[in-house]
Amino acid sequence: MKLKVNFSLTQLEYVMAVHKYGHFAKAADACNVTQPTLSMQIQKLEDELGVVIFDRSKKPILLTDSGKKLISQMQTVLFEARKIESLLLEGTKGSRKGTLTVAIIPTVAPYLLPRLLPVCVETLPDLELNIKEMQTDQIIEALNKDEIDVGVLATPTQIPAMFEYPLYYEPFYVLCDKDHEYAHHKKIKYQSLGMDDIWLLEEGHCLRNQVLDLCSIKKKKGGVERKYKFESGSLETLKNLVDLYGGYTLLPQLATHTIGDRSQVVQFERPIPAREIGMVCRREHYKSELVDALGEAILKAIPEDLRKIKPKDLDVLPIA
Repeated sequence: MKLKVNFSLTQLEYVMAVHKYGHFAKAADACNVTQPTLSMQIQKLEDELGVVIFDRSKKPILLTDSGKKLISQMQTVLFEARKIESLLLEGTKGSRKGTLTVAIIPTVAPYLLPRLLPVCVETLPDLELNIKEMQTDQIIEALNKDEIDVGVLATPTQIPAMFEYPLYYEPFYVLCDKDHEYAHHKKIKYQSLGMDDIWLLEEGHCLRNQVLDLCSIKKKKGGVERKYKFESGSLETLKNLVDLYGGYTLLPQLATHTIGDRSQVVQFERPIPAREIGMVCRREHYKSELVDALGEAILKAIPEDLRKIKPKDLDVLPIA
């Protein structure tokens, strides 16, 4: 017996929205429709398929066993349908017209975007960018759910389902107050760094893990216990804390261009610890030409000295 199933892409989008938000009203708001409209279309789809996709008795609303079997394929159908839309919008090969949804990690976005956006306005006038700030785990999840097209983050992620475009290497520097012991070094070995008075990013930032890799886990004997302990989601907050309360933190190069009056930047000896910044998207991405164009714009936007840095002089840190 051949099963004939009729459904619309809109119905699949509504299902994905409820799956994302776990709530019919929130899903309807995200889809810019009324809740009765969204609920009716999902019910119609369930009737057509002969299965119940959502367990409506749960809070938040969860997939049924049947829904779990279908959700991945529904996402794939939507992804493939968007390829057709993109091809029609982009027109001829080589066109750089279209929309790109980009997520950038918080330790890159504030320093890259002010440089990048003017370049995009000048060189990619037909590219519409929708930009979000997300942590690495959120970017990977959003890529898997087709909520974004590309992520700009520390690489390599080494995730098999993703394709990576390495862009540039960014060295780390020590930022400390001018009376700090590290301030008296022209250059410092990262093996000598301690944990006594370092200001750290909060959990979830890949840069935090890289910093912990650099610093000695054991506290120095006789170290003074700091009165204030704080972990931040912002490098700018860490810079302000160093300037006001002393101690030190580690910054990527682009974040060192503005510092407080009472702070000082100290370079590392070779091999200089650094991170690799790249773009990540799904393999065989249907917007590959727009992704390539974004990568070219990023390379044009960063300072020339950063663009010329070679990995042979660096100790490129893993992100895990």
